[in-house]
Amino acid sequence: MKIENNILYSSPLTGIPNVSLGQYILDQLRAKVDLILQVDTETGNHYTYKDILTRSIALAIVLKNYGIAVEDRIVVATENHPNYLVAMCGSLFVGATFAPLNPTYTEREFKHMLEIFEPRVIFVSQRTEKIIAKVSSTFKRTVKIITMDDKASERNVITLNELIQGHKQTAFDYSKFTATPVGDNSKKTAAILCSSGTTGFPKGVMLSHRSIIIFITNARIPSLLDTRKGDRLLLFLPMFHGYAFALLNMTILSGSAIYVMRSFDFKTFLSLIEKYKLTHVPVVPPILVHLSKHPEVTNYDFSSVREVICGAAPLSLGVAAEVIKRTKVPYIRNGYGMTESAVVTHINDRRSTDDNVGSLLPGLKFKVIDPQTNKVLPPGQVGELCISGDQIMLGYFRNPKMTAETIDKEKWLHTGDLGYFNENGVLYITGRLKELIKYKGFQVSPSEIETLLLKHPSIQDVAVIGIPDELCGELPMALVVKQPDSNITGKEIVEFANSNLSPQKWLRGGVRFVQNIPKTASGKIIRRELTGLSKL
Repeated sequence: MKIENNILYSSPLTGIPNVSLGQYILDQLRAKVDLILQVDTETGNHYTYKDILTRSIALAIVLKNYGIAVEDRIVVATENHPNYLVAMCGSLFVGATFAPLNPTYTEREFKHMLEIFEPRVIFVSQRTEKIIAKVSSTFKRTVKIITMDDKASERNVITLNELIQGHKQTAFDYSKFTATPVGDNSKKTAAILCSSGTTGFPKGVMLSHRSIIIFITNARIPSLLDTRKGDRLLLFLPMFHGYAFALLNMTILSGSAIYVMRSFDFKTFLSLIEKYKLTHVPVVPPILVHLSKHPEVTNYDFSSVREVICGAAPLSLGVAAEVIKRTKVPYIRNGYGMTESAVVTHINDRRSTDDNVGSLLPGLKFKVIDPQTNKVLPPGQVGELCISGDQIMLGYFRNPKMTAETIDKEKWLHTGDLGYFNENGVLYITGRLKELIKYKGFQVSPSEIETLLLKHPSIQDVAVIGIPDELCGELPMALVVKQPDSNITGKEIVEFANSNLSPQKWLRGGVRFVQNIPKTASGKIIRRELTGLSKL
């Protein structure tokens, strides 16, 4: 790693093959056929690498018979499901673009995304079958709808098992199957993952086959993410999200097993860690907050856990320290990235003692710029973070305007995040460019105040916003979810915050108690919904 002209360059990439992501995964599945790949924690059913391999090949052949070609879109709109991996792998095997959607979307949101994606095939479940059938019936182009579940309730919806069993009745040598070639893997889209949509409709992030292969190869470096053959990872994170998509691919590469929760329940989460002696627990910060405060956590055995991995939103160092104290896990790793950068670009060191998010992954370059002047800033100065390299997205699907606003002419991805790196190239995040509160000319980061308030034992969750003020511009206000049975007052919270913050960050807008903080599935606060809460 080196710094030249205030631009940080990571170590170069080596050995990245020019194959499709489908072929890459196919080869990995074939090399590990006897290992367990997936466990459905709801039923206890186990699936080997061979099980997923043969079912995915059967599905791929069916999709080929449907005429699915390279970069045709295949949508999956289901909750976490034991057949999810089959749909993902089968789609990638035929060179199609895998495009997962949030199953909790409203009819309006599904219609918006599906009109943009124009998928040839949509995988559904009982939860989404009716709404997808209704929306797709309005499209001019015929869409094949396949349910992951054992039964379909809508006409013209077939089950995945029926398709696979129908193919298995024909003679086929699975050892001779190859994935559909895609040509230059740096220019073809393997997946379209939706951005979190915290400020409006999600955008479809196009990731190339090469960008995903680069990331999952990088993440296998032991100093970054030490997953080994036979390791056991818990997955409650929604599979449609980039975080989970990355974990699924990394699991296959490492020979690990993924233990899937179909829906999240905190006590079940705790019991699964103990029951299955899980080695890796990927989480988002709200779960760490629960681990730091929930009274039952200390009743469970975490001794099998080698690492807790945290991402998708800012992590409080104090919360992490409390979780380590209560669970005795050796490490809580923090990372940084975004869907637009193939999920992760930084992972911190296991020996880290502060709130950094680590060093840059191989094959990337990085700079911090002044948002007003675009001047490249030296180490230690806060500005907007910009990243460049093959791991960066191809663009937003059918949205050239937003693509041009995000990736400049020199191929730098402007993240919208604020932070700085030190002389050793270690990155620190300070906030979001568009979320800053402007108080009397000062720029105040909501996440800094939120991190402080979450340390208070009577606060379960919090979001900080700026409310308009004629004299000062904006005043910081805290929206607070109290711990159950807590009698804390707004005055006490203001006094706690103001005694630990400089004057421009004081809660001059006061405190309002709310029932919950709206968040995306990955734990990011949905800022656009906070203004309404502040007026309740």
